[in-house]
Amino acid sequence: MIAKRHPLYAAMLLVGLSGQVALADTLLDVYELALKNDPVLKQAEANYRANLETENIALSGLLPQVVGQAYYEDAETDSERASTTITDDGMGGTTSSIIDQKASTDSETEAYSVSLTQPIFDLPAWFTFKAGKAVSEQAKAQLAYDQQDLIVRVAEAYFNVLRAKENLDASKAEEKAANRQLEQTQQRFDVGLIAITDVHEARAVYDGIVAQRLGFEGSLAIARENLSTLTGQEHHNLWSLQDSFPIAMPEPSDRSEWVEFALANNYLLKAAGANRDSAYQNAQAKKMEHLPTVTGSFTYSKQDLDGSTTFNPTSAFATPPDSYSETEALRVTLTVPLFAGGGISAARRQAFEQYNAAQQGSINILRQVIAGTRAQHIAVNTDVQTVKARKQNIISARSALDATEAGYEVGTRNIVDVLEAQRNLYAAMRDYTNARYDYVLDVLRLKQNAGTLSPADINDLNTWLEAAGETTLSEQS
Repeated sequence: MIAKRHPLYAAMLLVGLSGQVALADTLLDVYELALKNDPVLKQAEANYRANLETENIALSGLLPQVVGQAYYEDAETDSERASTTITDDGMGGTTSSIIDQKASTDSETEAYSVSLTQPIFDLPAWFTFKAGKAVSEQAKAQLAYDQQDLIVRVAEAYFNVLRAKENLDASKAEEKAANRQLEQTQQRFDVGLIAITDVHEARAVYDGIVAQRLGFEGSLAIARENLSTLTGQEHHNLWSLQDSFPIAMPEPSDRSEWVEFALANNYLLKAAGANRDSAYQNAQAKKMEHLPTVTGSFTYSKQDLDGSTTFNPTSAFATPPDSYSETEALRVTLTVPLFAGGGISAARRQAFEQYNAAQQGSINILRQVIAGTRAQHIAVNTDVQTVKARKQNIISARSALDATEAGYEVGTRNIVDVLEAQRNLYAAMRDYTNARYDYVLDVLRLKQNAGTLSPADINDLNTWLEAAGETTLSEQS
């Protein structure tokens, strides 16, 4: 059966794995460096943390809102107005007069208030919260997929360097053999055993091999640069994949079982499903904005004013401006959206179309996962047969070269036949190398589609690596 593995906490798992490899530039070491330095993963982690806050933001719309206010005011006011005064005339009568009276007031005010607001009935806020929960699920699935994607990217970059190095080694060996053949041909021509045409043929082949070797050198340099973009460091001493690395059919062998497991565990599919659910809940929230909302609130406030007023001329009726008030208010508010210029309806239509788009996107990912899993399963099965065939092809090409060289010695074969057989041998060696690395990468991609890829797969591969400086495939051949 397919074992389910979760890559969400890759760094924690690697702590227990890294102790067995002490030397640098193994696959595991490169992966650990990529975990710390790969900008794509760092960006994914930042997006994950940001998207997790969407649920908290949406939840706040359902929880109480408390607002406190306090202020202190020191005020000085000068005013002037016409005032009527009445005086006794001494003969039992009164006289009145109008004067300009000035007043100066100094006051200090201290006030504070606390307001508590709680949604009682707010369906838009409720569906917005459910949409936020779906965004959190999407964020978790997306990060898990991004972590698996890092494993694949590291393996691709690492083994592409090894692939380029093996191809270059084979090309160098081919160049060396072609040069030796050219020297021998030149010597035969010098003593009159062969025509100049054979020398030209040998030199043309040698020049072509030199150009090919230069191309492989460029490919190796490019592969190293691609690897350094993941870690921020250069790697010139990578460990090689052992020739005894097992090439086996995927288990289980039934393709439909891989598809079923992928449908249940593929993280990209989970992220697409969560995105669809979030869009649906958001559409429901916009739809519910046509409904009324009920909000309860409680407010407590207190105000204390102290001060004095001076009149000129003085007035017997002058009173200080002192005041004190304390208020407690409980309120229930019903809000009914009657007309908002068509904005609510437009937002509702927009949200449902966004849901339709997310739904179709989820269907597209579903089909891609099914087709991708089947394709990768086919690729792995094909790779297994190809590796076996390529290995046998090296033996056959070696035998063909030996026979051709023997025929050339006795005059039944010409130099063109020898050079062609020689090129076939080294081409077979490169094909075998490429087939092995294709198998390794296709197995990782198959596990990624199934959702089982984890850092443990990196550790398993790492056990099949050997230190640089060991006999290369070209030298063995």
